[in-house]
Amino acid sequence: AFGDVDHPGTFGFKTCPRIVKGLTFEKAQEGSFDQSILEEMSREIRNLEEEGVVGITGNCGFMMYYQCFARHIAQVPVFMSALIQAATMAAAMEPADR
Repeated sequence: AFGDVDHPGTFGFKTCPRIVKGLTFEKAQEGSFDQSILEEMSREIRNLEEEGVVGITGNCGFMMYYQCFARHIAQVPVFMSALIQAATMAAAMEPADR
């Protein structure tokens, strides 16, 4: 649906949605580091970079578990979860506004 991160019309620029094989919501929720999931994530990151992406994002807060791993693999900026922005937002606000 329009407005969803996977909908091609949501953003004013091209997106390249990917699914990491084996990384279900439940696996992400538990922060699973199964070798097969990490291999698939590495493959998808490399594929995205070969397509020329300028950054990689995730669409679930639980993707935060994979931030360090993805950043280690990727050559482009990685923001696997919106939670990565929490410290920046807190620093940009007065304590009373948080």
